[in-house]
Order: sequence, then structure tokens, then C-alpha cells
Amino acid sequence: MKKLKIIETLTLSTLLSVSLIAQEKTADDLVKSMKKADITYAQLMQGMGMAKNNIDMGIISMNEFLVERGINLIRTHPAPKQKPWYIMAEEDREGFKSMLVYYDKKMDEDVEAIEKAVHKKDWMKALEASQELSNSCISCHMIYKDKVQYVMK
Repeated sequence: MKKLKIIETLTLSTLLSVSLIAQEKTADDLVKSMKKADITYAQLMQGMGMAKNNIDMGIISMNEFLVERGINLIRTHPAPKQKPWYIMAEEDREGFKSMLVYYDKKMDEDVEAIEKAVHKKDWMKALEASQELSNSCISCHMIYKDKVQYVMK
């Protein structure tokens, strides 16, 4: 019984280690796949906030053009001039990388739901989907905003 528990623990540890290594590569691949811009990570987040504002103003005013502008920026946003995880202390970087990969995919799903609702002119559904995008933004900020080590130059 004790051997089985040790084997299970080792197997779980190995799987988690492989997963973290895969995530690191995936985070690097994610950044490499983006156009680089001469902006800091903080400036990128300001742009993402403006994109979210466009989406919300577009939904409120039933203006599909504004919604699409915001969605396009979220989908095609550039990478900052330095790797985003450099703003974190060494011990927080792996978690931050995993979060970047997760939320990149999650935000694409969120804006796709908004886009589908807007194309159907279902503005209430678009508003609900926009709230889901807000939840994605806020949950990431709650986890990491107090862990930022410095502002990128």
C-alpha cells in the first residue's frame, strides 16, 4: 500500500513537472507568434483596457463597428518589447506563464461569444458575454497585480 502511494506521488510529480515545462515552451511560443511592439507590458494592458471599453461602448450604443474594433485588438494584440514574465519575481514566473497561455485562449473564447451575439443583434447576450470577458481580466489581475516586481523600461 505504501509503495503504491509512493508510485502515485512520483507519477503525479512527474506529470506536473512535464506540464510546467510544456507550459513554459507554450508561453514562449505564444509570445514568439505575436508581432512585437515598442511598448511595455503595462502599456499593453492599457491598450487591452481600451479594447474592452470599445466593446462595452459598442454594446451599449448597439454599434457593431466599435465592438469589432475592440475584439480585433484583443485578438491581434502585439507582444511587449520584453517577455511579459520578466515583471514577476523568479518564483512567480512559471505560474504567470501558465496564466498567460490560459487567458490568451480564454479571452479569444470570450470575444468570440461577444462577436456571435453581436452578429445576431442579441445585445443582451453580448452584454453577458462581455461580463465574462471582464471576469477573465479581473481574475488575472487579482492573482498577479500585487506580484509585479518592476515596470519594464
